[in-house]
Amino acid sequence: MSITPLHLIPEDSHLSPASAASEVAQAQLQQLVPDALGGYDVWDIPGAAFIDLGENWCRVRCPVCGSDIEGWWGNAMDTAALPDGHFDSRAVTVPCCSAQTDLKALDYVEAAGFARYSLVATDPECELPLPPAIVRALGDLLGTDLRQVIARY
Repeated sequence: MSITPLHLIPEDSHLSPASAASEVAQAQLQQLVPDALGGYDVWDIPGAAFIDLGENWCRVRCPVCGSDIEGWWGNAMDTAALPDGHFDSRAVTVPCCSAQTDLKALDYVEAAGFARYSLVATDPECELPLPPAIVRALGDLLGTDLRQVIARY
C-alpha cells in the first residue's frame, strides 16, 4: 500500500515560520484540505533537507541548457549533503555546459525542493496539485511563497 504526502514548503529553504503562524496555517490546511486520510503534520527540522518525490520522481535537467543530468545529480547530492543529511551550500557546476548554479535551481521535472519547514497532508482525498489560491492563502499566513511537492511512497 502506498502513501501520498503533500508537502507545502517555503521557497526560502532556510525559513522556519513563527510557531503561532505555523499553527494557524496548519489549522487552515485542515479546513482547506479536510480529508487527509493519513493526517496532518508540520516538519520543522534543524537544517534544509531535500523533499523528494519518492515514486513520483521523473528526472532532473540543467536549468541553463536543458540537458538531462540524472546520472550526475545523485553524486552531486551526496557531495553537497552534510553528515546529518541536511544541505547548507548547494552550489554546483553542472557537467553539461559548466554553468554554475544551485541544486535547488535545477529543473526537477516534477516539483521537488529543499526545506527545513513543511506543512504536510498525507493521503489527501482531493485533486492534486492544490489550486493556486489555496497555496497562496496558506503562504500568506506563513508570510512566504510556497511550493507543492507531491510524493508517493
